[in-house]
Amino acid sequence: MIFIQQATVYSPSPRGKMDLLIGGGKILAMEKRIDPSGIPGITQRIDASGMILIPGFIDGHQHFTGGGGEGGFQTRVPELTVSMNFRNGVTTAVGLLGTDSLTRSIENLYAKTQAFNAEGLTAFMLTGSYWHPSPTLTGSVARDIVFLQPVIGLKLALADSRGPHLEAKDLASLASDVQVAGLVANKPGIITVHTGVKSQTLDLIFEIIERFEIRPSIFVPTHVNRKSEKLTTQAFMLAEKGCVVDATCHAEVSSSTASWINAAEFACKAKDNGLLEQVSFSSDAGGSMPIWNQDRSRIIGMGVGTPSSLLFELELLVNKKGFPLEQALLPLTTTPARIYRLDQRKGMVEVGKDADLILLDPSSFTIRDVLSNGEWVVKNGIVEKKGYFEHD
Repeated sequence: MIFIQQATVYSPSPRGKMDLLIGGGKILAMEKRIDPSGIPGITQRIDASGMILIPGFIDGHQHFTGGGGEGGFQTRVPELTVSMNFRNGVTTAVGLLGTDSLTRSIENLYAKTQAFNAEGLTAFMLTGSYWHPSPTLTGSVARDIVFLQPVIGLKLALADSRGPHLEAKDLASLASDVQVAGLVANKPGIITVHTGVKSQTLDLIFEIIERFEIRPSIFVPTHVNRKSEKLTTQAFMLAEKGCVVDATCHAEVSSSTASWINAAEFACKAKDNGLLEQVSFSSDAGGSMPIWNQDRSRIIGMGVGTPSSLLFELELLVNKKGFPLEQALLPLTTTPARIYRLDQRKGMVEVGKDADLILLDPSSFTIRDVLSNGEWVVKNGIVEKKGYFEHD
């Protein structure tokens, strides 16, 4: 068991200074003071005085097996490692495919997802990719969701010149398949929608909601923090209908020439509209961020998403935008826990929940320690738990 002493807890609601007892991967007790003298089996005592304790981050959009490839085989982004997540406070992640489902596959993604789980990260995945028909492992989207334990939904792209070019009836049928499979398997049954830059943005989703009466909350549009007034308006309209809309985090402040705004800036707009609890943040870790030529026919540069962007946006919200920490944490903790149906286990610091915890130094806003499923994976800024092939 692990005994954490006198941490300032944000659950994400502020709880003040608390002692925590961790065992069996769970938070066993949390009190103002716990006397450890009568508790057998304590193997580690951690002095957390002056530290902030928050839930581990839940990142719903990662390219576990790497993204990219739009600039040739040499531009294929390498696979993520478990230590990349741990050092940046990510204790739960959802993997997916992107543009490239030719040199990447659902089989590869499934294997990497299971590897992450074996290495101590809580990992899930989405079947499909950009394309329609969706690539699957079992032959159908619904069967993947029902019969493959880590599969919780579908990935799809809309409003992107690279495809697919769906009709309303196609999307409605997919949504119905995902919804039924989610019910049968008791899983979230969601469709994460890559939102491209084409002018129709999310028009197709609104069309099928109206024509086919599809439940809006099945969709999780992502990359909604592009500089597009239409997209922002549509994202908030969907949020009002019950969707959680996902803003992509960046590890730098948006410039006047950038095509996106920071996730923190998007959260401010959502808060002004009373919709903060309908916004999640994700990193797009391992995903390519291509820099295109003028007619978008070829790339002239390549960036890569990183889990470090989550903490960057959190600090931006707190220290630059003036958000209380308890509000700034929502898009990284309770909201993704809710949409991935993990709220009984994750997203909060509470007795009985999984011990996915971050100890944050408030003076530097850096991560000192991380626990994942009750295991100490980062200690004093050093990654203690690495992947199978990460050791020196």
